[in-house]
Amino acid sequence: MLFFSKNKQQTDPEIIVKDCLNDLVKKVSEDLSSDGYRWGKPWGVKLFESAVLSKFIIDYSFDGIVAEQLSDDEKKGFFEISNRKFSKYFNDTFSSVGLNYEDMKEDIDNKVEKYFATRREFRKPPQCWHQIYMLVTRSKSIEEIKDDMKNKTSGLELMKTNENFSSMVPQYEMQIKILQDKIGAFELAEMMLPHMIRFTKQRLRPIKLKKIKALSKKLAKKDKKK
Repeated sequence: MLFFSKNKQQTDPEIIVKDCLNDLVKKVSEDLSSDGYRWGKPWGVKLFESAVLSKFIIDYSFDGIVAEQLSDDEKKGFFEISNRKFSKYFNDTFSSVGLNYEDMKEDIDNKVEKYFATRREFRKPPQCWHQIYMLVTRSKSIEEIKDDMKNKTSGLELMKTNENFSSMVPQYEMQIKILQDKIGAFELAEMMLPHMIRFTKQRLRPIKLKKIKALSKKLAKKDKKK
């Protein structure tokens, strides 16, 4: 009996959201820190943006799972848990560098809302994933990068025919390689984001919705008393 109790599937939303957030931030930050993205930001910036993106992915994934099962009012309990677990994660992770959740809350909420708004506006992949990737990394659009590469390639061809500019050829070749990688990063993002959402949905599905509904009712009662 002890063996089966230890392996019983976890359904507590508090535990599931906490564990999912920790694992998701790790997975997202590791992915976005890979060389293929050419995202030249400090590690702390990447971790911050990865954490906020993970918050969006968790809220977005749960909303998708229960779209036909819970009303907006009944979902509020989940988002309260999500906010609470994220604030604790944020303070535990960033307090050592002087960042506090309450101080950053408005900025974080705005970023998450932009991701939701972008997903609503750009409903079809891969454009929706491209747009979210651009928001996260502040990247130029893939069209702008392709235009840059086209101009650089034309310039390179001219340099190769003029000995006066031959010393600049390696520099331009490197710049073109970087632009090619940045174009490739959009393909990485359009694979990574849906994968992270699938991973998150799988982790969240066991949540006992009765507990979410019960918490939502408590929150509604508190709001009425105010």
